[in-house]
Amino acid sequence: MRRRLVLEFGLLVVLLTSAGCSDSFLAGPIVYEEQETMTKDLPGKSNLAGKPVIQDKVRKALVESFGESPQKMRVQPGAPLTGADSGYVGMRLANRMQGADGKVGPVAVRRADGTTATQTGGYGLYRRHCLHCHGVSGAGDGPTAAFLYPIPRDYRRGLFKFTSTPNGARPARDDLRRTVRHGLHGTSMPAFEALMTDEEIEEVVDYVIFLTNRGETELALIEEGFIADEKDADAISEDVVKDLVDGVFKKWTAAPATVVNPPIPRTPSSQASILRGRELFLGKTKEKLECAGCHGSQGRGDGPSFVSQDVFNAVVFGGDPSERQKRVDALDAKTKELWGQKLDEWGNPLRPANLNRGVYKGGRRPLDIYWRIAKGITGAQMPAHYPTINHEQIWDLVNFVLALPYQPHLLRGGETSTAEAEAAVAER
Repeated sequence: MRRRLVLEFGLLVVLLTSAGCSDSFLAGPIVYEEQETMTKDLPGKSNLAGKPVIQDKVRKALVESFGESPQKMRVQPGAPLTGADSGYVGMRLANRMQGADGKVGPVAVRRADGTTATQTGGYGLYRRHCLHCHGVSGAGDGPTAAFLYPIPRDYRRGLFKFTSTPNGARPARDDLRRTVRHGLHGTSMPAFEALMTDEEIEEVVDYVIFLTNRGETELALIEEGFIADEKDADAISEDVVKDLVDGVFKKWTAAPATVVNPPIPRTPSSQASILRGRELFLGKTKEKLECAGCHGSQGRGDGPSFVSQDVFNAVVFGGDPSERQKRVDALDAKTKELWGQKLDEWGNPLRPANLNRGVYKGGRRPLDIYWRIAKGITGAQMPAHYPTINHEQIWDLVNFVLALPYQPHLLRGGETSTAEAEAAVAER
């Protein structure tokens, strides 16, 4: 019965969101922003410039697959979303539902005290808390985005940096839940644990996944249309669209099974383990790790693989965000080349962490640091270090990284005293 309901929902039921009182101040309806490559010929990217027929087919496919706007969403069978109390997959996205008979009704949520109420829905919460940074389409282009560093995440490629899954894989749901709940330390992504209930966090996570799936499908359709003939009547057919959407969904449904779980317990944070980790960091073992090339010989995030901190600050924070490229163009040839080599997958400037500060964007639990070292950071240039080093060595590095803020002499030419070492271990 559940499978039939989900299928019926995917084909026949539309999710709706109510307009708020603030809508009277809008210049027009809130609509999804298209990928630039839908109409522009951007170097090195698949695009549909000069293909108006295929452009229209892609737009139609997106409407049929995900709905025409954030106020009128559509959920397909197999979508990697959760069900609310009703059991319908995707019901956490909105606050109203339109059935196959055209009738519209509220989406109810059960409170902790046993009562029910109309839920706000993922879109409503996203619009209130997230849209000003991440934008209507999840492109990381909200009105405040240009003034922030790091730039808010662009969801549309399905890539997220701080995950428990392998580099390049889709995140597990718990990765997104953790980011929304606890934020990303040292960035403008706040913790929403005190602002949202557990149920509301689930609604927002569903909506982020929905936006991501839509963006991934849009990119896949553009790539398909790029190689298609504008005059081919069968280009972007229903079967092709279905296969592409299913392919996007499968990457997400496969993610939980790929979570990287350490096969051995953490090595206790002894001074011996910390010093072994230091040797690994400095590249003094047979594995010849190059951590210092990015993070610097003293772990300050100033390694020779990146431009100096002064240059970075001048470009990123030295004026109007819209004129940043002008500041890059004004760099000398060697510095400009190095700058261009150190951009993330979204084209934004990277900066290695200053490990002396004890601020870890993806979380400060030993497990969080283990994930960053073992499998790297998706979309950034932090590589996976397993199997180059084994699990015991990874834990040694974890212990070193967590100890460094409390034992500053570890990378400054002097040995830490026993008293300092014992205090550092006790304080963590």
